[in-house]
Amino acid sequence: MKKVHKILSVLLSVMLISVIAVQPAQACFGRSNLTYRISNDLQSQLNKIYKRYNFSVSWGLYDIASNNLKPVATYNQDKSFQSNCTIKALVLLYICKQMDAGKLSLDTKLYVKQSSLSHKGFGAKDGKYTVKYLLTRMIHVSNNACYEVLLRYITKEKFNAFLLSLGSGTVIKSYGYMGDCTVRNRATEWFSLYKYCQSRAKHANFAWGLLLDAKFSPVRDGLNRKVAHKSGWYHGGKGTAGDCCVVKTDKGGCYLLIVFTKNNVTGDFSQALIRDLAKVLDKVWNEYYAYLPPLRRKVAKF
Repeated sequence: MKKVHKILSVLLSVMLISVIAVQPAQACFGRSNLTYRISNDLQSQLNKIYKRYNFSVSWGLYDIASNNLKPVATYNQDKSFQSNCTIKALVLLYICKQMDAGKLSLDTKLYVKQSSLSHKGFGAKDGKYTVKYLLTRMIHVSNNACYEVLLRYITKEKFNAFLLSLGSGTVIKSYGYMGDCTVRNRATEWFSLYKYCQSRAKHANFAWGLLLDAKFSPVRDGLNRKVAHKSGWYHGGKGTAGDCCVVKTDKGGCYLLIVFTKNNVTGDFSQALIRDLAKVLDKVWNEYYAYLPPLRRKVAKF
């Protein structure tokens, strides 16, 4: 009889986990004396967005105020999407750490030969260009050729090893494709990037400044607020779009938001979805923030 009860208990536990898993952002997150669950009103707003756009999406909202990355709410965070240009922020982190170690500098010059690149559109003549110039164009206007020049310099093998050291499962397999990723892996990577930028490392302020000034953020457009970010999208109307942001909030503090989406409709729908999601997830953060003790309400150096 005890064995039967034990089996029934296990089955009920599995059923409960399954129910939670298929309900977007319904999981209850608890730590110490803090428990938060998305309100029915905001859950309804999220469901309306899913119904309106009706294509694949994943997102993660994270508390980054402590030494550990803490999910506030997530949806499909292990679903794989094209990285697109969001990977460039991690190349920035790797290069900055290399410069901190004295292995190169912002003034180091790299030779650019456009005919040897998979990504075109460098926008300047062949020749030598400083690391500062290449990093700035890679992040500020998301220049793909600059990304490839830098990645070929550091090699994809060393870059993949670096991502693995951060605890990420992202792998770059070629110089002509920016790889695939999940929200979970990108959040892990961006948490390391955030901690670096908030540190006293020699090039931390340089990296943070580039992310603050980076163009083309659908999250920033949706919130009309300052963010440190790197977005990415697939040209041609159809495809994928994503945005990775540290967001400064109206209530105080900051949070990490990662969103990826894929659609089969021509137009601006992927980025429009991210803008609409950002507005609702910002409200989710404000709900969650009300539960935080004052010492946890950390503000980044915006």
